[in-house]
Amino acid sequence: MLGKKENKSPAFQFYARYFLADMKLQLMSMEQRGMYITLLSYAWIENGIPNDPNKIKILCNNPANFDEVIADVLDCFKEKDGRLYNARMESVRSEQLERREKASIAGKKGADARWNGKAIATPLQSHNTATASATASASANKIPYEKIVNEYNNTLGKNLHMVQKLNSARRLLIKRIWTSNPKLEYFTDYYKKVRNIPFLLGDNNNGWKADFDFLHKEKTIIKVEEGSYVSSNVQKSEYKEPPKQKYIYACPNHIDQKVESTNSKLFTYCRICKNQMVALSELEYKQAVSKASKAM
Repeated sequence: MLGKKENKSPAFQFYARYFLADMKLQLMSMEQRGMYITLLSYAWIENGIPNDPNKIKILCNNPANFDEVIADVLDCFKEKDGRLYNARMESVRSEQLERREKASIAGKKGADARWNGKAIATPLQSHNTATASATASASANKIPYEKIVNEYNNTLGKNLHMVQKLNSARRLLIKRIWTSNPKLEYFTDYYKKVRNIPFLLGDNNNGWKADFDFLHKEKTIIKVEEGSYVSSNVQKSEYKEPPKQKYIYACPNHIDQKVESTNSKLFTYCRICKNQMVALSELEYKQAVSKASKAM
């Protein structure tokens, strides 16, 4: 059932950190994750998957509970022109095609130079090439990664986990944002907006908090910029701390002598006989009082 026009590349980059950090995927069962990876593979080979539940079910090997589990999986895909695509995968595809085209153009230029007797570069040409490469490298290094991370920690470190390590995955996230917004002030303003969104800081139904990786995803940035999280500000946590267990410390010999406490390891003594009092639940205490009354 492969499409007529297959993707020439047999493999795509799989970003393990993004996969494990994605909230949608974390909430999926292992079966749903397997279906997700399967559909990603078909989408890569066929440039998307058909927007047809029956065909998708066949691609997933006809699971018995397909109708119950597929909705969460398809939530990771978007429809366009009758087919479903995964946004991150299409981004990877575009980057790969761009690199391939640049390599192809460079290869053709090299071949033309060789055929025209220009394969041997003069010292001046070599110098110019080296200078251009150094300039391009310096330009790439202008991204103030450390300053951006410091801005994040200074603005959100009190509310969210501070960044301890600036790895290659995080550099890539920053670089993608910097390409469209090459100013440190953009990041500063963005972090201030996040700081004013209680939902992202843990004021939600399960106490979940955003982290650096989540906040630098394109989808998250769009939601923050468009104010999609504003309604979340009124979603106060419905969690209520359960009442603490109350213990009644009573003397077996003088049941009317009691002390109430939530401490299960309290050491207290009867004021009459000086014996150590015993911790009882409310039910146990009532039963003890009833038994003492009958004995009288």
